[in-house]
Amino acid sequence: MATAGKLVKIRVNRTERMLTVIGVPDVPGVAAGLFSALAEAQIPVTMIVQNAPDSGSASITFTIQSRDAEAALGIAREKARSLGAEGLMEDEEIARITLAGNGLEQAVGVAANLFRELAASEINVLAINATTDRISCIVQERSADNAVDLLCQRFQLALED
Repeated sequence: MATAGKLVKIRVNRTERMLTVIGVPDVPGVAAGLFSALAEAQIPVTMIVQNAPDSGSASITFTIQSRDAEAALGIAREKARSLGAEGLMEDEEIARITLAGNGLEQAVGVAANLFRELAASEINVLAINATTDRISCIVQERSADNAVDLLCQRFQLALED
């Protein structure tokens, strides 16, 4: 089992929105086109998740700062239409919780403990993104305080300002 010493901080961001382009063709260049259009509009992307393809299509979920939501939504809507995507979803009431640490790629059980704690409190995870030094998850904003309190206690962390 992972020790709390592997994790060094927890952060919460409540100033983002989540967009999902549903059912895009699973071919090279789709993500490049979407994120190039956002970059051309000077819209930073804070998190990206693409699901495994299913029957030749995939969905791309990403977060952006709330201040950029209207412009990002317009771009995503246009890209979805031009790609023949199945649809577009927006979630305005989210929070991104990030646990960061050293050597997480070698730590056993951090993700299991993280998701077990959230599940035990009936906090649904809407999206997950992990790297070798952090695990980020999107939860409904109304669950964020509870999630942070649980995770701070479980992993003996203080909330980073």
